[in-house]
Amino acid sequence: MERVRLVVGEACAGLGGASAETVLAETKRTLYPGIGSAELELALIMAARAFVEVDPDYSYVSSRLLLDKLRREALSFLAGRFDEAGQAEMAERYPAYFADYVARGVELEQLDPELAAFDLARLGAALRPERDLDFTFLGMQTLYDRYFLHSHGERYELPQAFFMRVAMGLALREDDREARAIEFYELLSSFDFMCSTPTLFNSGTRRAQLSSCFLTTVGDDLHAIFHGISNNALLSKYSGGLGNDWTPVRGMGAHIKGTNGQSQGVVPFLKIANDTAVAVNQCFAPETSVYTADGVKAIKDVQVGDLVLGLSGTYREVLDVLAYDQVDPMVEVNVKHSMETLKVTTGHPFYAIKGVPLGQENSRTLTWLANDKVRPEWVDAGDLEQGDYVAQVIPKEVVPVEGFTEEDARLYGILLGDGHLSKDGMQWGVSGNPELDSHLDFVRRYLTERGIHFWESGRDDSYAQIHWSSGRGVLRDPVTGRITGTGAATLPFTAEDLYDTEHRKRISRRFSHLPRPQTRAMLQGLLETDGGVSRGVEIYFTTTSQPLAAGVRYQLLRMGIPSAGQYRERQQNHEGTRSDGSRIHFDGIVRAFDIRVPAVSEIADLVGCRPLTERNWIEFGGMVFSRVREVRETDVAPVVYDLKVETDESYMTAAGLVHNGGKRKGAVCAYLETWHIDIEEFLDLRKNTGDERRRTHDMNTANWVPDLFLQRVESDAQWTLFSPDEVPDLHDLYGAEFARRYAAYERAADAGEIKVWRRVRAVDLWRRMLTMLFETGHPWITFKDPCNLRSPQQHIGVVHSSNLCTEITLNTSADEVAVCNLGSVNLARHVSADGIDADRLRRTVRTAVRMLDNVIDVNFYTIPEAERANMRHRPVGLGLMGFQDALFRLRLPFGSDAAVEFADESMELISYHAIDASVELAAERGRYASFEGSLWSQGVLPIDSLRLLAEARGGDLDVDTAARLDWDALRERVRTVGMRNSNVMAIAPTATIANITGVSQSIEPIYRNLYVKSNMSGDFTVVNDYLVRDLKERGLWDDEMVAALKLHDGSLGRIERVPDDLRELYATAFEIDPSWLVDAGSRRQKWIDQAQSLNLYMAAPSGRKLDELYRRAWRKGLKTTYYLRSQSATHVEKSTLKGTDGKLNAVTAAPASSAAPVAAPPASRPPAAPVPAAGSGSAPDIDPDAGAACSIDDPDCEACQ
Repeated sequence: MERVRLVVGEACAGLGGASAETVLAETKRTLYPGIGSAELELALIMAARAFVEVDPDYSYVSSRLLLDKLRREALSFLAGRFDEAGQAEMAERYPAYFADYVARGVELEQLDPELAAFDLARLGAALRPERDLDFTFLGMQTLYDRYFLHSHGERYELPQAFFMRVAMGLALREDDREARAIEFYELLSSFDFMCSTPTLFNSGTRRAQLSSCFLTTVGDDLHAIFHGISNNALLSKYSGGLGNDWTPVRGMGAHIKGTNGQSQGVVPFLKIANDTAVAVNQCFAPETSVYTADGVKAIKDVQVGDLVLGLSGTYREVLDVLAYDQVDPMVEVNVKHSMETLKVTTGHPFYAIKGVPLGQENSRTLTWLANDKVRPEWVDAGDLEQGDYVAQVIPKEVVPVEGFTEEDARLYGILLGDGHLSKDGMQWGVSGNPELDSHLDFVRRYLTERGIHFWESGRDDSYAQIHWSSGRGVLRDPVTGRITGTGAATLPFTAEDLYDTEHRKRISRRFSHLPRPQTRAMLQGLLETDGGVSRGVEIYFTTTSQPLAAGVRYQLLRMGIPSAGQYRERQQNHEGTRSDGSRIHFDGIVRAFDIRVPAVSEIADLVGCRPLTERNWIEFGGMVFSRVREVRETDVAPVVYDLKVETDESYMTAAGLVHNGGKRKGAVCAYLETWHIDIEEFLDLRKNTGDERRRTHDMNTANWVPDLFLQRVESDAQWTLFSPDEVPDLHDLYGAEFARRYAAYERAADAGEIKVWRRVRAVDLWRRMLTMLFETGHPWITFKDPCNLRSPQQHIGVVHSSNLCTEITLNTSADEVAVCNLGSVNLARHVSADGIDADRLRRTVRTAVRMLDNVIDVNFYTIPEAERANMRHRPVGLGLMGFQDALFRLRLPFGSDAAVEFADESMELISYHAIDASVELAAERGRYASFEGSLWSQGVLPIDSLRLLAEARGGDLDVDTAARLDWDALRERVRTVGMRNSNVMAIAPTATIANITGVSQSIEPIYRNLYVKSNMSGDFTVVNDYLVRDLKERGLWDDEMVAALKLHDGSLGRIERVPDDLRELYATAFEIDPSWLVDAGSRRQKWIDQAQSLNLYMAAPSGRKLDELYRRAWRKGLKTTYYLRSQSATHVEKSTLKGTDGKLNAVTAAPASSAAPVAAPPASRPPAAPVPAAGSGSAPDIDPDAGAACSIDDPDCEACQ
């Protein structure tokens, strides 16, 4: 305990809201004799995490305790023996560790060998060990689970080594590599700036795919179409999100010269692209058994929010359950240590080892694994062969039950085997053969030692029952005196611990992760009742309960013992004689699950069996590997299932560990212009009704809307739809040129010169666009003209679409695939109560732009079109995160003029210094190749390009153009010196890197002030520490406040105790009028050369509100919008409200709909074109309960940072 005290003391050091004694006391409640070091580490983390809702400082305590576990893991791995160090000791050991880490990473062929050529002593001396303490628990856990390098599950990369590895990878081509690596490291490790996830994953490794976003254009012939689909697959293999421009593909009814037939339009090809993506989402037959926190379930019965066992040996939340109609080939995989074959599509990956000869001794195989001659890897089911090894992960989680002893666990096992509880819940009973069954003596002794009265009954000498009451004494009605129930429970478990809802016996969730001694005792009770030994060497267990059979196999797996078995049915038809001489007839089918238990010494000793001398499985890397018996083709299941799992991206079936099936849902977004003849069908692609052959449920979609369309909406005019093969130049035109050419084509159509066209009322099409956006979440609304008129690169191409997250606006063509490399400034790190630290922000931005420019040169490119475009134009996308945190520090409500002004001021600074940094790089390294002719070369900066947009719209633009900085001098330098990068700014969603750095995502308002996440060890709270600090200062932070926040989904709006100023400051996303988000976005957009990923939130949508919001976004000069999020169900736990006894006297009884949102900003100035009157109806009629917007907790975007 001395080391435990030291570690906990270090973890709490400097945190005024955390107490080491509190953590130690909570930990002691869960300790048990013989606890292992891994279980103790987990117990400490869980103990600290339980107090986060008391004070957010415990999030840092939890993080530091996880850090201690990581240090032990990494140091031991590198040393080849047990090794550990506290924080103070690690401060001295970090440099030596770092050199060992690089050498081992190169040896394992995970790190780029060039890293070993750096001056490692110099870099090691520059590491900042104290920064390991700056992570919240969520940040450290995210890095531990997904980012740190590991070998066979053993992590050997510590946080500062991780940041230095990324920095070194980006400094490989620098002249003074060490100095630049240290500069880059300082930026990353301080959280001032963070690279995007692909860069963090791969920088400094042997596979340096560092880019986040790709944009393509699909041509109008079969070769181009299928080449585009092929490119999607190649880019998706290593990369993030894709944006595809499908506008050139001819529409339905268009003439096909080669066949003299008619085209079926763009939708069938979109369906192929969608199904190609789905084809990688390989899946299982519906009845496949999956390990969940509540026991084994058929995969078709798993639900979102369930916890499943994954690669890490811990339980992760199911984010999505995916069901597909399919006709792809399937195989049955028969694994030796299993009870069922797995029916799976051929492409679904299993974690497996190939290349081990049949009959090879385990010791030799383990040597091969240690030397990397063979290694576990993801292998498609169709590639598995007889003799390959398939992994079953050993569950790591240990959740002690306070006061639950080994004797309690053995009795629990006995009751599961041969026990029962009467239907009225009043009486326990255990049966057995008094001459053969020793468990009856144990039960008598157990009850006697605890003073529990029992009585016995039986038949002759072969059958006996022991009975006892489920309660001590009785409960009586105080008026009538009648017995109403039992008194205090005699046993530490209840009927719910024995039986499921179908009255089948099973090991309950709370006893599924006991410490090893109790687990062993439970198995003893099970085996001595429903088990036995055959021929002195084989242990078996038989039960009629499938959940109990699965539970026994799971407990054995927790001990590192894989088990095999079978399900059998036997028809019976015979008579027997009762003890009183009467006859009884038995008929019907007897169903049983037989488990064969390997006789390892730890189990063999329990039942008097000779232990195994050889094992027919291997244990490696926290898993057991069992041989594949057979893989054979089987009938196709018409419906198959897959799971999307948090973090681990894998799950355990009852026979083996499998991956999320390939590519994630929604990794592609298809864009189509609003004049395309197929636009109305395009709007319906995500509908759940209609012809499934013309639906793409797994592909995101977006409208690419020209200004002329919205001008026609506002004038209530007609809109003409064309097939692009007859109007080919419209695809490349925008602004006034587009309007002129479009009008000419309309005249040609009226004159009969165009064959395929259709005319609709613009308002009706707009209404349908908004209705589909609300009902299906798609297509998103993005604006073609602002993206092009303000593009610096309009001299050399056209922006035909955005990307998956709508922040990238780069040119695409048949010859060039646009690529963008992303990173984000942490705005919260550059703000104090006094305002923005402009000098620090300048330094951060300058270094960040250099890092992003370096990505282009060290990057690995999957296809030549991407490399060609990136090298020629060198675009980067510097964004920001922590905007909401910055507002909290400045005490500015999100829904306020002051917040809009801050958005303007902060983005102006970032824009100024980003452009200036690119100019400096141009002076040092040269201009990008296509600079001449660009807006940059004409001295036209993003703020200046607003004039071009306003002119094209005839003044119909409502954007504040004020500036604070001296742009004239910079404008001249841009024109004369040049730019290193064609584009420098784009604001991405930053979902993951914001978690790493502990700040709010991107430019988003806070979604909840408090929410609860669940895992096997219980719930843990994530809370807004700014709010907690304010409530503590006012004496309002207590259990009642926590309960109230849980009840109201993290909102303060209906909690009367909270002062109005705090309600306004901490208003959540759905309490802020979305017009504020549009206005803040407008102020940012004027400074950005690309776009921003802007989600819009609407608590109570209506057709008129949607109409007004999206036309406001257009008039305010936004280039794109992203998801429309409507209010939906929350994961906040409301059933258990600690400290309130169910009485929420801190909360008003107002209904949910009564929360008053933050007022909208003043209406923008009247548009130049008249808006249709209410009666003419540009606002759609929508059902507020029918919306299907994206869940904030599960962004589909793979490119989210």
